[in-house]
Amino acid sequence: MEQPIKVVLLDDHPLVMEGLKNRLERESDIRVAGTFNDPRELLSQIALLHPDVVVIDISMPGMNGFEVLEELKRTYGTSVKLIVLSGYEYDEYVHKAFEIGVHAYLSKQATYPQIMNAIRQSLLGHRLVSERMTALPRTDQLTPTEREVLKHIALEKTNKEIATALLMSQRTVEYHMTAINRKLGVKTRIGAVSKGYELGLLERLHDGEK
Repeated sequence: MEQPIKVVLLDDHPLVMEGLKNRLERESDIRVAGTFNDPRELLSQIALLHPDVVVIDISMPGMNGFEVLEELKRTYGTSVKLIVLSGYEYDEYVHKAFEIGVHAYLSKQATYPQIMNAIRQSLLGHRLVSERMTALPRTDQLTPTEREVLKHIALEKTNKEIATALLMSQRTVEYHMTAINRKLGVKTRIGAVSKGYELGLLERLHDGEK
């Protein structure tokens, strides 16, 4: 018989984590090797657990989920598969997670079968996004990071300068710019800035800085 998939869970909501742990352990091919609500505790103990998959929430106290993902990726590469299970459904979060190298990004509204499928598929090297998240309605409401990017675009900064200022890669800046253009219904940087002023987005940003 093949060894079960060893899974580690990181979530600061005990009820969510306990419910997922109990459900996963009903599967013959999955074993929960550890559960953590403190990111630093997970990082200090994970080497002893030898997990195949780590399921991580993004919003964590003290150290956010992206920092944990980056640390695990640096340390373990592709030997440990990473899955995000988050209540945050922003496009920018999904893009950032996949840029780091996760194998799945799921909403906390995902069903247990969807989560278990993501765990199994990640072992095969497949990357998954839940159907619910790909079907999310698109609005003209920019996220805080998109607003920051738009502000820097209005200041005529290059992608490289924006990436340096906001501590992100140029590819992530491009993702944000694509999202901004889509949400504002424009095709160019000039169009985005013009629409931003028209909608009051840039004015609100400048007012907030006073």
